[in-house]
Amino acid sequence: MENYSLWFSPPILFAIFISLGGLMLGVGKLISAKGKENPAKFIHYSCGEDLETPHLELNYHAFFRLALLFGILHIVVLVISTIPAKMDMKILSVIYIVGAAVSILILLERDGHK
Repeated sequence: MENYSLWFSPPILFAIFISLGGLMLGVGKLISAKGKENPAKFIHYSCGEDLETPHLELNYHAFFRLALLFGILHIVVLVISTIPAKMDMKILSVIYIVGAAVSILILLERDGHK
């Protein structure tokens, strides 16, 4: 049994999975279709297509509002998912969701004063 614990130690498993991943990458490179080199192939998120992207200026205020929105959503999911299923206080989760919804509505409200 002591032999198995060595094979399942994190450094050994890490080395095994890195080796398997490298092997799969090498085999995939060998069997993939060969095409002519194109500089657009290495552009992020476009998969080699020449896409025209719209000009978008996202200021810090809008960015932080969006970041706060995702933070609120992630906290709500974390809190709701960790409430025990056999707990009789299900109304607590409903109140929490309603409170988060009100927070999100306030966050998404646009100023007409600017």
